[in-house]
Amino acid sequence: MEYTLVVSDMDGTLLRDDKTISPRTLTAIHRFQEAGGRFTIATGRNVGGVEPHVQAMGLTTPILLLNGCLGYDRSTDTDVFCHVMERPALDAVWPHLVANNLNIIVHGRRRGLTRVHNEVIAEHLRHDGISFDYIPDLSPATAGEAVKVLTIGEPWQLDRAEEAIEQADIPVVLVRSHPLYLEVLPQGGGKGTGLHSLTEHLCIPHSKTLTLGDWLNDLDLLAAAGLSVAMANGHPTLKKAAHRWTASNMDDGVAQVLEALVEGRPVGEPNGMTSEK
Repeated sequence: MEYTLVVSDMDGTLLRDDKTISPRTLTAIHRFQEAGGRFTIATGRNVGGVEPHVQAMGLTTPILLLNGCLGYDRSTDTDVFCHVMERPALDAVWPHLVANNLNIIVHGRRRGLTRVHNEVIAEHLRHDGISFDYIPDLSPATAGEAVKVLTIGEPWQLDRAEEAIEQADIPVVLVRSHPLYLEVLPQGGGKGTGLHSLTEHLCIPHSKTLTLGDWLNDLDLLAAAGLSVAMANGHPTLKKAAHRWTASNMDDGVAQVLEALVEGRPVGEPNGMTSEK
C-alpha cells in the first residue's frame, strides 16, 4: 500500500454524530490492519475518553491524545512521549482565561480537573464520556502537571482570550477544536508534532503517512502527513489546506479512504484548492 500509517481525528471524522463508529468503518479498519497497515487516532480526548473505541477497533499502534501532546501505547499502558506545560506559561495564561469567564478544565496525563460543576462542564463530560475531579480552588498552584488546558465559552469570549494571550507572547500553542472550545497546549504540543514523534517511534517515513481530519485543531496534523484528507463536513479552512477530500463522517468517509488503500485505488477526490497528490 502507498500509505502504511493512517492517523484519523475522532469527533466529526471517525465518529458519527452519535459518537459511534459505523460497522462499515470498523470493518475497513480491521481489513486495513490485516493487510499490514497501521491505523491510529489523534484526538483531544484523554485515555478514558477513547478506551471503548480503541478496544472496538483493536488498535495496536500507539495513539495520539490531548491534541497530540500525549503519545500512549495501550498494549503496554505506557506513554511513548508527553509534552507538559511549563509552570510559568500556565501562570501567565491563567489570568486571561479567568478574566474572560471561561470554563476551565486542566488535563494531566490521566486526570482531568475542573473548578466548577455546571451544565456546560456536564455536557462536555457527556460528550467525551469521561469524568473529572472537582477542585473549587483550581489554579496553576493546585493543578499539578498540566498537559493541556481546555476552555469552553462563547466564540467572542474565546476570541478575546486568544487575542490577549497572543499579544502577551506567552510560549503556548492555541488551537480551536470546536466552535466553543479554545485549547491551550504546551510549546511542542499539537497533533502535527505528535505525528512526527509517532513516526520516529515507529520508524515510518513521512511519505508513507496519511491523515484525516475535520476541524482547525487538525490543520497541523494534515500538514505533517505525506497525504492529507479532509472530511466533506470539515471546516472550510481545513478543506482548503488538505490535498484531497473524502465523504462526511456520516457517509463513512474514513472507511472509503481505507478501502481505497487496500484495493489500490485513488484516495478520495482532489479538493481543487491546493496542489493535488
